[in-house]
Amino acid sequence: MIQVRKTVEIGEGVKVDLLFTPRLSMYQKTVAPLPELKEDAGMMAVWERYADLMYFAALNAWELDGHGTAEEFPHTRGDFHGWMQADPKGFMKGVEFAASALTGKTVKELADEAAKRRENGQETPNTGKGEAVKKKSSWISRIMGRSRRSS
Repeated sequence: MIQVRKTVEIGEGVKVDLLFTPRLSMYQKTVAPLPELKEDAGMMAVWERYADLMYFAALNAWELDGHGTAEEFPHTRGDFHGWMQADPKGFMKGVEFAASALTGKTVKELADEAAKRRENGQETPNTGKGEAVKKKSSWISRIMGRSRRSS
């Protein structure tokens, strides 16, 4: 069984439960609308999205566990972005857990799959001239789609 719940420490002695379910996309639409992540975004932009994803997972756990509404949640997006900066090792463990919870695969398996797609010409780091560009879906929709396919 794939683990979808984790407790993380986002500050000294501040523990927060995370729950990764398809319900996360609701928060992107209602609580914190986010602009589309560009294909050529740097690593910092990607880590910031993971901080947002973990914030959504914390809201998800808070509400579904009956602690209150998103408006009553005692932490902010800024707390999760601060955690990213203050504890990179702990944050990376959270990123790895999030990727596994949402896709059903380890980070290594996901990296191996991406490498194979690149080798087979199915995916390229940069789209060259003459190649069709697919319409981009939101980043959370892509992650959630992977999650649904792996179930």
